[in-house]
Amino acid sequence: MCDILYFLEVKKMLKYLLIIIATVASEPCPYTYGNQRYERIAVLTIKGLPTNLVVNPNTRDLFFTLIDIDSLHNDDEQTKMDQYVLRNGMPIKIDNVNGQAAAVDAKNNKVYIASDDGLNVLNQTDRANFVSMKDEDIVLLFKPQHNDELYAVLYPENEVYTINLKKNEKNKIEDVPCAFILAVDAQDNIYYECNTKYVKVLLKDFHEPIEFVGISKNSARAMAVDNNNRVILAANDGLYLLRPDNLVPKKLMNLDFVPSGIAFDEDDIFLATNSVIYKYSADECE
Repeated sequence: MCDILYFLEVKKMLKYLLIIIATVASEPCPYTYGNQRYERIAVLTIKGLPTNLVVNPNTRDLFFTLIDIDSLHNDDEQTKMDQYVLRNGMPIKIDNVNGQAAAVDAKNNKVYIASDDGLNVLNQTDRANFVSMKDEDIVLLFKPQHNDELYAVLYPENEVYTINLKKNEKNKIEDVPCAFILAVDAQDNIYYECNTKYVKVLLKDFHEPIEFVGISKNSARAMAVDNNNRVILAANDGLYLLRPDNLVPKKLMNLDFVPSGIAFDEDDIFLATNSVIYKYSADECE
């Protein structure tokens, strides 16, 4: 008799649990970023790992690098990757270059493509035209919108350089030893993660970088600057606001997946993970 009562009680609890789960799943705008609620949709599902996300605000094109997962985990094989642009819901491969990252100069409406053989600019037919840094293996780009400089990370040491786009000159940033992810704010403070596996910031005109606290070792995955000139870190457990005057990051959003890329388009947030790119929108959440 006790076993029957116990079974009925468990069945009752499971019923209530299913009701709660269904309620949460159907809740409108279930995701929170800061104080704003968001909806989420998958704008692209694709085989591979999308990373290095960046949006062209003039066209709403979303650029990303697609990494082949099998080659990524094979130490005996060079990692295979291709450069794509997501336009009107369709992924378009930039197939005349071994693209590894993109950066957008919104002011001059130019898209730069990093390759294993130098720096390219994208033309109107989605073809990459070589512009400079022949024989350089560029694995990461970042373009601040307030100046004419482009930040480039060069393989194999992952050293960071600035490229003056008007003078076509490059200069090494000696005080940043290396970078696997990188962002620069409007005050020219440089945020990065190097082989120490911790996130740091090099303040403008300083020589010693400062380490942020509270972020787990080896959990930083991507960075981007939002429309309010805030540097946002995508880590294993969520999104964090990085400020140059506060070494304790503020958590803005929890994530239920490991991110591989982040980009902002006005109030929309794009986040990538294995085989999918999500778009978080607040348009219907007022």
